[in-house]
Amino acid sequence: MPRLLGNSEIGADFLRDESRMEGRAEFACFPSSSAEAASALSFASGKNLKVTISGGRTGIAGGAVPDGGLLISLTRMQKIGQVTEQPDGTATVICESGVLLSELQNILLQRKCKYFFPPDPTETSATVGGMIACNASGAHTFKYGPTRKYVKSITAILSNGEIVKLSRGQKANPDGSFTVRLSDGSTCESRIPNFPQPATKNAAGYYSGTDMDLIDLLIGSEGTLALISEAELVLVTRPEFEFNAMFFLPNESSSLSLTRKLREDRGIEVTAIEYFDPAAVEMLRQRRLSMGQASAVPPCLPEDKACAGIYIDVTCTKEGAASAALKLKEIAGDLGAASPLAIWAGFDKDERERLRKFRHALPETVNTLISERRKTYPGMTKLGTDMAVPDEFLEEIMNFYRKELDAQNLEYVIFGHIGNNHLHVNILPRNPDEYLLGKKLYMKFAETVIRMKGSVSAEHGVGKLKKNFLAMMLGEDGLEQMRAVKRAFDPDFRLGTGTLF
Repeated sequence: MPRLLGNSEIGADFLRDESRMEGRAEFACFPSSSAEAASALSFASGKNLKVTISGGRTGIAGGAVPDGGLLISLTRMQKIGQVTEQPDGTATVICESGVLLSELQNILLQRKCKYFFPPDPTETSATVGGMIACNASGAHTFKYGPTRKYVKSITAILSNGEIVKLSRGQKANPDGSFTVRLSDGSTCESRIPNFPQPATKNAAGYYSGTDMDLIDLLIGSEGTLALISEAELVLVTRPEFEFNAMFFLPNESSSLSLTRKLREDRGIEVTAIEYFDPAAVEMLRQRRLSMGQASAVPPCLPEDKACAGIYIDVTCTKEGAASAALKLKEIAGDLGAASPLAIWAGFDKDERERLRKFRHALPETVNTLISERRKTYPGMTKLGTDMAVPDEFLEEIMNFYRKELDAQNLEYVIFGHIGNNHLHVNILPRNPDEYLLGKKLYMKFAETVIRMKGSVSAEHGVGKLKKNFLAMMLGEDGLEQMRAVKRAFDPDFRLGTGTLF
């Protein structure tokens, strides 16, 4: 059993995540192995304590914020095994759950490994366990898919301290029922949920599907079914060459046209397509004026205030880089990105990093703006959506967002993963009345996305803050199917109390 900390010994940072939601815990512990984590869960079971599992605390939906009981932080579980090449051309590596994404990628580089781990959430301080718990994704999901795709097996510890291992290929029965046999001879038995998955990015609720692997129930379950102590991750071959580019188009319509062309042209290996609406470009222009070189915004932004931006990452061979760049220039030029200032590109490491920093400057600017407004109105936050729709609804949902926001005269920016139809609408209230108006509009957006068979949470998860949207999306029957699964793994509903349900 790892050393147990009392309430007064728990650091404040462990009681919150990036949502800034504050929690509480009677006890906390920091296991350094699966055996210690199992003993901590066994202790909690004997005391009938609620349990919250914590990793890098980079989530923004409150999933790692404790609701009393025992907080188990996995930050000391940081072992990384050897890379094992597989017959299919991939490789695998076993990592404990506390391994940081940045550390995993750095270790692979230090070992001069030709493989890498593709999932790329914005926060590289995310842990492997947290990424699996939330099925994390990022800009490169456009090409590579989410974390789920790169998990071959997991070691999971149930709320009573029982350790189980689930691997790819372990499936439910044809009728959807499943049985997980435990070491003491008992079993977890339930049924796979049968609600349909959105035909787009989705991180809302338990996974469901026909002929699915049981491991997929735990991936994306946000710490409510089991503690994932280690995982065997799939690595893929590192690209030979990469470059990135930024295109400034005359308007939103031409940006949508470029997105469609990039999706359709399979001759260019685009790994990410990111969007900046005209208001976002203008916000970055103002950031440059106020901060100068420290803004990470180049001085050569186009002057046209109607222009919108598309950022892309591309992989290719070294020999193919010039022809790929030329083809992209022609495609974007035909859509209006014709001036020398309308196309930026990064081919070496420093140039790529400058463009990457430019891409991340927007959310930083939004957060700074809201922080200033909170000095006057402390209870106010930005209202940022995390919704995605199927391909055929992209233009319709963008028009709907803009029409509703403009009708209410709200300040906002729209940006994000347009390649996956996953845009972040950031409503920026200027006073409490606008904040309440924005919250009502957020609900309207969710209702519309659900009608389009989309997801109310494409990458951030549900956590404690978006439970009402999950209920809207799945209905009571869907939630009851999830409860039945949770009942099988966590009969007393002690894991992740307040998350999802």
